[in-house]
Amino acid sequence: MHDCVTGTSLLNNVISNYHISLTVIVNGRNVPPKEKILILSAMYTILQTPRMIIREFRPDEEETYLEMYRDADINRHLTKRTDEERRDRFREMLSGYGSKKLGRWGIFDPADGDLVGTCKLLPNDTDPEKMEIGYVLAKKYWSKGLATELAKALVDYGFNQIGLKEICACVDFENIASQNVLLKTGFERSGNISWHGRELPFFVITK
Repeated sequence: MHDCVTGTSLLNNVISNYHISLTVIVNGRNVPPKEKILILSAMYTILQTPRMIIREFRPDEEETYLEMYRDADINRHLTKRTDEERRDRFREMLSGYGSKKLGRWGIFDPADGDLVGTCKLLPNDTDPEKMEIGYVLAKKYWSKGLATELAKALVDYGFNQIGLKEICACVDFENIASQNVLLKTGFERSGNISWHGRELPFFVITK
């Protein structure tokens, strides 16, 4: 949904409809970045860390999502997908937001609403009895400690909000940085596993 809000009732309108666009006009003017944060906070938020808001995507954020995944460096350790496959994945992600407890979400900068990346907490496609976390960060947010902050927040959410007893993760063999993030978060290496169409290092954390 893509709405325009006018008048002084911006906050009430934002709170009453969390699928509102960041394109907002108040009394004939574009809303400055600080006011746009009102809209972000009104989206269905999964959790928040000191430097990130993890929330559901809006339909009008599809192109922003796709643009992030066009970066060759980001795709180096990911399953290769075309733009159309990513587009289908985005729309499938939106359709799964009904339960609001598990899913794939956007990660946003609380200061300006910029897309930081994506993350997930979902049953694995190959082994649905295992709950898997994963994340992708836009390149400009690498090497800032955000991945560890995010992983710890997702684990805490899974254990203490969802009631999980075990969470799993897998990464590319060459992605040493993400392997170190998992180890710093408390995961332990548990051999390899055939997930996502290939053999990958497997990590597990238990409550």
